[in-house]
Amino acid sequence: MQEEMYKNLVEHSPDAVIIIRSGIILYINDTGAELLGALSKSELVGKDMFSMLCPGNCESFQMHITDLNNGITKGFRTQKLTRMDGTVFEAEIKGIQTTFEQQPALHLIVRDIEKRRKTEKFLLQSEKLLVAGQLAAGIAHEVRNPLTAIKGFLQLAEENFKENPTYFEIIFSEINRIEAILSELLTLAKPKDMEFKKNNINQLLDEVVTLLDTEAVMNKVEIKTLLHSDAPSILCDQNQLKQVFINFIKNSIEAMPNGGTVSIELKQEHPDFIHLSFKDTGCGIPEPILKRIEEPFFTTKEKGTGLGLMISKKIIENHHGQIHYQSSGQGTTVEVKLPVNHLTVIHPKQPDFLPQYKFALH
Repeated sequence: MQEEMYKNLVEHSPDAVIIIRSGIILYINDTGAELLGALSKSELVGKDMFSMLCPGNCESFQMHITDLNNGITKGFRTQKLTRMDGTVFEAEIKGIQTTFEQQPALHLIVRDIEKRRKTEKFLLQSEKLLVAGQLAAGIAHEVRNPLTAIKGFLQLAEENFKENPTYFEIIFSEINRIEAILSELLTLAKPKDMEFKKNNINQLLDEVVTLLDTEAVMNKVEIKTLLHSDAPSILCDQNQLKQVFINFIKNSIEAMPNGGTVSIELKQEHPDFIHLSFKDTGCGIPEPILKRIEEPFFTTKEKGTGLGLMISKKIIENHHGQIHYQSSGQGTTVEVKLPVNHLTVIHPKQPDFLPQYKFALH
């Protein structure tokens, strides 16, 4: 009875469990087989554990085995392992002495460090965004009140200093910019109520392109569209989606100071979803920066707020969609996947042992 309970505990363990003797795998649970990329446990039973190690890791693993055989039990040790398909991953391994089939053996617990690191990053990002939202609301409310008074008194003062209108134009322009930033902060902290209606996605894109076409021409940028004439109308908030598309196109234009092309493509490869891509021919985004564009308040622009992409991401997620960024020396591509009906959920790729949280990434 006790042996059966032990077997069930090991078999259903969330950690990979491998039992070895003289380096040979005698037993592995389902979690371990999945971690090592095997279709079945039988593929790994009888295999030499040392063959699963990356070159250069065998000596340290042998020392670990020797310690265990001598009764020296230590904490988790980091090792690089190779899956059945040849891919390498970093794992932490801890072993204890055990008995298998009435003979001495070693019980190894193996954990995927990469999955844990992704989980930690996921939780850290969630916490940062929560704090950012609270901070944004506080700043916006505190600044808006004195700003309103300043703007009002400036309007009164302008009447008495009409000989220098340029100064007031500059001041009002900067105040309007501050108000725009405050509006973005409030949107981040508490998004506006969304009005979902059936809208023609082709028409929304055409309206946005028409709006930005003059700015594009002034910057020697050509906007090309490849739309899907039979694309269905989608259930969305048209104003918020327009805001997202404007953000993407304006970013593309600004990424090409010497001119270039913005290509917008609409595809439908599945009846329930549409795919949009916004591609520019700029210099691209370096990998270290690309990894950070999802952080709140991170920007490379002199007058940027670091909120545009965050709010865009929030809007797309509120539509149950996804955004993906790709960049190289030939330009940057933003890919958007949207459900035709916003009740169709596209589940984000998150650690499979966490609930499907909903939060903004940009």
